[in-house]
Amino acid sequence: MTTVRVPFATRSVRYGLVAAVAAVILVGSILEPDPAAAPTMGPLGIVGADKWTHAFAYAGLAATLLYASVSSDRGSSRVALAVVLTVGFGIGVELVQWPIPYRTASTADALADAVGAGVLALAWWSLGRFVRFVPVGRWRNPTQ
Repeated sequence: MTTVRVPFATRSVRYGLVAAVAAVILVGSILEPDPAAAPTMGPLGIVGADKWTHAFAYAGLAATLLYASVSSDRGSSRVALAVVLTVGFGIGVELVQWPIPYRTASTADALADAVGAGVLALAWWSLGRFVRFVPVGRWRNPTQ
């Protein structure tokens, strides 16, 4: 089987990316929503588009956490920890929204966050054996 080589940034860059993604999610979650942007159904017509947005945002947060904490093993405990941290952040954001008059704390939103993080983590863990992270300095020269 073919192994995919992925550039591996420095630790500070990786965790900076986690902080940036978390900040974007938090800011987007506390800003006043545009009243013209009425909720619509998402793909497949099963849940609203906002739940898809939650799932994708928290999948992105879980992905950055997993990338930031990459080690030489696939580490199922590391993957589980990333999901727990991501879901915890999602619950925290819902609690922050609670007292804001123009926002609504929602269990359904937290569930969508958990689904996004969980699906991403499962994919990360499943595909991990096909990926090799290579330090950025060695990216162009695979012999190093």
